[in-house]
Amino acid sequence: MGIALVVYASVQIASNNTIYYFTTTEATTNLNVGNSERIKLGGFVENDSIEKKMDGITSFFITDGNEKIEINFDGFVPELFQEEMGVILDGFFKDGVFYSDDMLVKHDNEYISENGDTYDVKTYSK
Repeated sequence: MGIALVVYASVQIASNNTIYYFTTTEATTNLNVGNSERIKLGGFVENDSIEKKMDGITSFFITDGNEKIEINFDGFVPELFQEEMGVILDGFFKDGVFYSDDMLVKHDNEYISENGDTYDVKTYSK
């Protein structure tokens, strides 16, 4: 009985720490959400795309190696945020631009999308 309880607790903790998100390709080709419907979007920050605007918005592009999406971020920018870094953003699409106010910076070598695809940070590949 004790072992079953430990296994159950471990599975619950692991599932609570999993973040599901859409890749840029999934979001541009397979995703059908309305304006202002919040989703999580993941990708890698493109080189030379980060721009801090006068109104405090941080603008940049993310990619999964296939598709890229423009991001307008209005929130706390984590210290680890930089080019080629993996990020997961919480926000919504409006007129083809993703507006976000919450960012997680991923600092290990793999991302796993909602459908189970794994992307390598170094090569932007599956």
